[in-house]
Amino acid sequence: MDEKLQNEVVSFLKKQLYANLATVSADNPDQPHVATVAYVNDGLDLYFVTKKQTRKFVNLEKNSRVSLTIDTDEPDWMRIKGIQMEGEAEEVQKENMPFVFGIYAEKYPLIKNLPPDPDYRFVHIKPKRIWFLDYQKCFGHREYLEV
Repeated sequence: MDEKLQNEVVSFLKKQLYANLATVSADNPDQPHVATVAYVNDGLDLYFVTKKQTRKFVNLEKNSRVSLTIDTDEPDWMRIKGIQMEGEAEEVQKENMPFVFGIYAEKYPLIKNLPPDPDYRFVHIKPKRIWFLDYQKCFGHREYLEV
């Protein structure tokens, strides 16, 4: 694995707030579904929280494969940076909840003040393939990070 590129990707992930998460629809495998999620990362692994009744969670219960994008909201095309990722998603297990809740609360402190809700689930995304876009290097520049 290219350590310099991995460090650049991890640094980029830490600075962003939202990902556009694509799942496969549970009721129609020919139909993708995209949802915005507030995520945190631990290295290249991503985590987000959602209710178990949401369409994305229902989709993930049937098919764990995901794709996502994370990018800067940049009007100058020559300054665009972003991530394209493919991976597998799974519900965070009870024994890992303190760690995941801790890193989530660091990035999004408001979660500490929300009342507990048994319908919320944390989801872990394990990346399989990652591309890093950096149009500052040249328009359309994209590097593959082997995971």
